[in-house]
Amino acid sequence: MDRIEKSMRMVPEDFDIISDTSTHTGDWYAIQSYNASFPSSGNTVGGADKDLSSLNGELPYGDITYGHFTQIRLSGGKIKAYKG
Repeated sequence: MDRIEKSMRMVPEDFDIISDTSTHTGDWYAIQSYNASFPSSGNTVGGADKDLSSLNGELPYGDITYGHFTQIRLSGGKIKAYKG
């Protein structure tokens, strides 16, 4: 069996659980929502501040959203943030 390079794996190696309203910084490539809600600022995706508040009430429980997240802030709920 050929070895798969680490950067090409589809299975995450580690994750963080975020369930407070503090600002968290890191290097994540996906978030899984558990009734999460987001403020209008404080989330950085792809190097730019993103207003994720339009997702509030729209993400089904367990939904996975892909992107390069380097700063995450919630206004409620919980997420699992997959490390890159």
